Amino acid sequence: MEQNSRRAPLDIPQRANMVKKGRSLTEQAKQYSKLKTRLIVVQLVLAAFFLTIMLLSGASVHLKNLVAGWSRNFYLQVGLYLAIFGGIYYLLFVGLDFYDGFLLEHKFQLSNQTVFGWLKKSMKKGLLSELLLLLAGELLYFFLRHFPNHWWLLVTAAWLSLTIVLGKITPILIIPLFYKCSPLADKALKERLLRLGKNCGVGVEQVFEIQLSKDTRKANAAVAGLGKGRRILLGDTLLRNHSDEEIEAIFAHELGHVRLFHTWKILGFGAVISLASFYLAYLLFKTGLSLFGFDQIYDIAAFALLALILMMMGLLFMPIQNGFLRYLEKEADIFALEHIEDPQSFASAMTKLGCQNLIDPSPGRWEEVLLYNHPPISKRLRYTKEKNERYPEYKKAAKGLD
Repeated sequence: MEQNSRRAPLDIPQRANMVKKGRSLTEQAKQYSKLKTRLIVVQLVLAAFFLTIMLLSGASVHLKNLVAGWSRNFYLQVGLYLAIFGGIYYLLFVGLDFYDGFLLEHKFQLSNQTVFGWLKKSMKKGLLSELLLLLAGELLYFFLRHFPNHWWLLVTAAWLSLTIVLGKITPILIIPLFYKCSPLADKALKERLLRLGKNCGVGVEQVFEIQLSKDTRKANAAVAGLGKGRRILLGDTLLRNHSDEEIEAIFAHELGHVRLFHTWKILGFGAVISLASFYLAYLLFKTGLSLFGFDQIYDIAAFALLALILMMMGLLFMPIQNGFLRYLEKEADIFALEHIEDPQSFASAMTKLGCQNLIDPSPGRWEEVLLYNHPPISKRLRYTKEKNERYPEYKKAAKGLD
């Protein structure tokens, strides 16, 4: 990407115009966020309703009997049951997903996707989810059948192993299924970012550009993968709308995740949460089996009950997980501020990201606690300003934040 294909840093008149338009942007962001939150609640309620109906109506038992008539092999029955179960779930929720991922995004002018493009991507996601469900489901029922009293421990170990494998193959195999990735073409920017990586103590050999603009107008950057397959990805929507200084600030944040071993910390924390979740699920599932008339813990018809319990565990631990992720994101923010020359560029980048992605800068406290895995923009700007004021050498740059 050529240097002149990106916008220059905002000058004072442009910044003033942005402030004038800020109220309407904030109102749009709050409306967008409110609708997204409502959709999350609706999807959770409908998913719980679907699982409850499958359990109480006898539909799960009928599905089990149906696949039992096709094969006498237990694991083939499990695979057939889960494939049909996952297919029904996809078809029931595809309409809601279309509203969430296509209609709503176009309403707020955040999407470049065509209907065909959305459908193609949705089918890829559905097939990938189905494959993961089959793999995880077969392992789960192997453990339930052969280790009925310790399956929760083995499932936790299997989850951790599967997460590590997926982490290694995601940037190489999974992301390319949805987006085109290529080495960053802007040589001057590439050298600048690689130099920053060296100064931060992070061995970065290549920076990749991910083509998000085919689907969305939102900007993003991420660290993907583990070990030698790890990549730092910068969205083309980010590169086109941010100055070199702002991109450097965002890149420094991603370097912070790498330098501070956040991926491994997330894995470790996730393992502890999963162990607690699966153990509580084991206790509730054992009690619920007799309550709903199931004789065996590995009865496939009881899958709806187990899925409902696991969903409850996910909701129970979600605030704790999100709180931990927000803490790591703040650590990466502080790392970035300590390794870039002008902290104002970080504040400018956060402000632009908030505007470009329609992020509510100041969500309600409960919404933040329950749903946000990043600190709100207002908090990120606040501790950026606090850090500027704490260190005299940054005070000149801090004036731009007022």
